[in-house]
Formats: sequence, structure tokens, C-alpha cells
Amino acid sequence: MILKTYRIVAGLDEALRTLFFTTLIFRTGTMAYPFLAAYLLLSGGFDTAQVGAAVACFGVGALAADLAASVLLGRIGARTVMLGGLVLNAAVLAVTPLLHQLLWIIPAVVVWGFAYEVVTPASYSATIDGSAPAERKVAFSCYRLAINLGMAVGPIAGGLLFAVSPRAMFWTNAVCVLAAAGFLMLRTKNGGPPARSARAAERAFAGARPLRDHTRFWTIFGLSLPIQLAYSLPSVFASTYVIVGLGMPSYWAGIIFTVNAAGIVLFEVPLNAAMTRWRNLPTLLLGYGLAGAGFLLMGLFGSGPALVLATLVWTAGEIVVFPGLLHYVSGLAPSGSAADRNMSLYSTGVNVAFILAPQLALLLSGPGHPGAPWAVAGAAVCVAWLLLIAASRSPYTWHDEHTSHDEQPSPPPSHKEVPEPCKSAT
Repeated sequence: MILKTYRIVAGLDEALRTLFFTTLIFRTGTMAYPFLAAYLLLSGGFDTAQVGAAVACFGVGALAADLAASVLLGRIGARTVMLGGLVLNAAVLAVTPLLHQLLWIIPAVVVWGFAYEVVTPASYSATIDGSAPAERKVAFSCYRLAINLGMAVGPIAGGLLFAVSPRAMFWTNAVCVLAAAGFLMLRTKNGGPPARSARAAERAFAGARPLRDHTRFWTIFGLSLPIQLAYSLPSVFASTYVIVGLGMPSYWAGIIFTVNAAGIVLFEVPLNAAMTRWRNLPTLLLGYGLAGAGFLLMGLFGSGPALVLATLVWTAGEIVVFPGLLHYVSGLAPSGSAADRNMSLYSTGVNVAFILAPQLALLLSGPGHPGAPWAVAGAAVCVAWLLLIAASRSPYTWHDEHTSHDEQPSPPPSHKEVPEPCKSAT
């Protein structure tokens, strides 16, 4: 599986391969955020409520980035948005350890969240522009692979640096982010922003889209929220559930995380390559079904081996459903401003779920029912599975990729800036 994954990544188009390694470097440098709360608590002068508010501001900045991304992408293009986000991210990381008052820390964290998150919709836009529809599921799988590989290394390195020097952790993170920006700059060329007339034509085309295009997007947006909430649970609740709720040794939580990470790294890209010819509906139904079953089992089981088995099930769902959702949403509109808007709004749903998941998990769990958050998440995904079937019956709530774009007018030629490989780099 590792060799097959390597061959698929190596066979990517030059622009997508550049995006893969830019993302890998960027996410490998994600060291400071996982330790932000600990850093603020240990730096002195802040109570838990103040630290919680400061950390939550990262999510506020991320939401603002998702809402602003489509406008930025339409005006300056994916490459410039990514470079700007990376450079701004590094600048905030460099100054944050020098701030000692909450009055300055909170706006810095908001900007940090904005700079960190704005790279995601820009990467989605670059993936759409760099791949044909038939190849897009695999392209998104490779992008997710870069994220997961980087996030597997970054927090570990951050933990080691935090033990030596918390400030050095922030500055090392900044250097990694700048390295990602430098790699992207050297491997791509600036095609220039779109002309004013082209941008206006794209906006006019987006405004003329039929009502069904909008209802289809908001249908899948709503049906994706249970999935986003469910898959936010492992990172924010698994350790608490295993150690506090079930009273099991902490190493079982580590095994759950390891099984999930290993499954994604080993199988996501090859499996999605094998499922390239699958249509959207069966792909999403399979992913939702595995996710719902896996999370229901997490709430029912109380032993370590059984939890590992449940983890294998919902990990299989994760491998299928997220590339499937990204592929489906990216196909709801032609490339251009409408596609950028859809992907940016989809990212908004991801962040909303990530912000809500900890509060909902703590609200639902209790001494007599520690597995309730898992059971509720699994049940919600199962309901969404049924609603997917119902939605697929109407052209106003479902897009069949094997049909045309419902006789929509052809979009204007796109002059948006797209990461292209440098001739000197090839």
C-alpha cells in the first residue's frame, strides 16, 4: 500500500505535486497551536476562562477566513492567497511569544486563525483547477494525505520543543511555514490576477445560476454537518472517553489514534484510486454507512479491543466520505468563482463543527452514559444517510455527475491565477 501511494503521489501533475509538498511542509510545522492553551496557562497571569477565550478566537479567525476566501480567490487567485496566508501566519507566530497582555494576544490569535485557515480553501481551488473531474477524488485524497502526514509529525515535534523552550516552538513553527511559502514561490509562477472584465463576467455567471444549483449545495452542506461533527469527536473526546468515562489505561487512547492515522496514511489514496469510477451517491452512502456504524459501536463497546474494531470501521468511513464529499461539492459548479464559493462555505461547515464538538460532547456525556456523544453522532450520521437517499430522488437536491450541468450557460473563460509549475523547476 505504501508503494502504491508513493506511485500515485509521484504521478500527480506538477502543480498538484507542488501543492502536496507545500501542504506537507506547512502542516508538519503545525507545532504551536496544539500547545497554545498550555503555553498561556504556564506563561502566568491568565486563568482558564481567559485561556479558553483566547484559544476560541483561533476558530473565530478561521471562520472569517472561510467566509472571505471566495472573494479573495476571485480577486487575487489561489497562489497569492496561499502565499499571503503563509507569510501572515509566520509573522503572527514570530510575535506571539513576545505578547504578554490578553488585549494583544486575542487579536493576534484571531489573525493567526485567519492566516492558517485561508490556505485551505485556496488549496481546494488549486486542486480543482489542477485536476480533471475524473481524477479529482484521488487529488483530494493526496491533499488529505499531506495534511495527515504533517499533522502526525508536527505536534510530536512541538511537544519536544515545548519541553525545551516554548518560545522556540513558536519560532520553529514560523520557520517551517516560511519554508512552505518559499517552496510554493519557487515552484510556481504568478500568472497575475484576473482582469476586471473577467471577474465581472464570472460574478454575472454565478448570479445567473439556476435555483437548483443553490439548493443542491445547501442540501449537501446540511447533510455534511453530522459527518463533520462526528469526525471532530475523536480529536476532542476520545482521550476523555477512554480514560475518564471508561476508566481504561491511557494507552488505549493512543492505540485508537494510531490505528486511525495508520489506516488513513496506508489506505486512503489507494482505495480512492480504486474507487475512481464510483459515482457520488454510492460513494457517499458507503462512507456515511461506515461512519454511522463505527460511531454507534464506539458508544456501545466498553473494552479496548472492541474500541479498536469500532475505530477501524469509522476510519474506513473517513477514508471514503471526505474525498467523496470534496469531490461532490467541487462538481456542483464549473471552476471559477462559484466553485470557490462552494468550497469556502464547505470549509466553514468544517470549522463550525470543530468549534461545537467539544461543547456538545461535554454536554451529552455523563457518569451514567459516557458513550452518549458517540451514539448521538452515529445516529445523526445514520439519519443523514437516509436523507441522502431521499435527496438523490430530486434534481433540485442532487446533482448527477453523469449528466450535463443542466443546460447551464457556459461560464466565461477563467483568467484566475492558478498555481502553475515554473519552467525552471521542471
